[in-house]
Amino acid sequence: TIEHLDTELGRLFATVRELKLSENTYIIFATDNGPWLSFKHHGGSAGPLRAGKFSTFEGGYRVPFIISAPGRIPAGTECHALASSIDLLPTIAALTHTKLPADLTIDGLDITGLLTGSAETVREEFLYYSAKGEPEGIRQGDWKLLDIEAESNHTSPALMLFNLTKDLGEKTNLAKENPELVEKLRQRMKELDEKITAQARKPWVQSKN
Repeated sequence: TIEHLDTELGRLFATVRELKLSENTYIIFATDNGPWLSFKHHGGSAGPLRAGKFSTFEGGYRVPFIISAPGRIPAGTECHALASSIDLLPTIAALTHTKLPADLTIDGLDITGLLTGSAETVREEFLYYSAKGEPEGIRQGDWKLLDIEAESNHTSPALMLFNLTKDLGEKTNLAKENPELVEKLRQRMKELDEKITAQARKPWVQSKN
């Protein structure tokens, strides 16, 4: 897989250069979820992160994101701010000076400032959804709460609170020591999920005609 990716990305970059489009092209490389750990060494590794694909731990959600834009994004720079693939739509719209529909609620945020280095942070909070589409966690700044009880197939509560700045591997559960913060984050997660649900567009349904 890595050999194939390397080959095809090389062809892509070469073609962009041959067409003299390098100075006017953004090339974005990202992945969907973390490693598929059930396949062991064939499935990849999340390094210091906990768990992998299908989980709401950082190993399932935190993935590589690389973007190339000569002359617009400083080469070799790194950004550790919170961002998501849902931010790509408003960001690309901003970069291309394209207006988004005014009558639709867009969940993503414009992260152009993160790419150019003109902003240190754009997104302060983020929701984590399970593979079944249930809200299972929330992050606010350094803090991340996982409420596995939200999953109906769990029989006992599983509240986990982590400080990701100090505990990237999510090894130390601080929920018992911070009950007020846990409750605050649980309520905020519920509030945001209800807002998203209320604003969601109806799914596409194929016509029977």
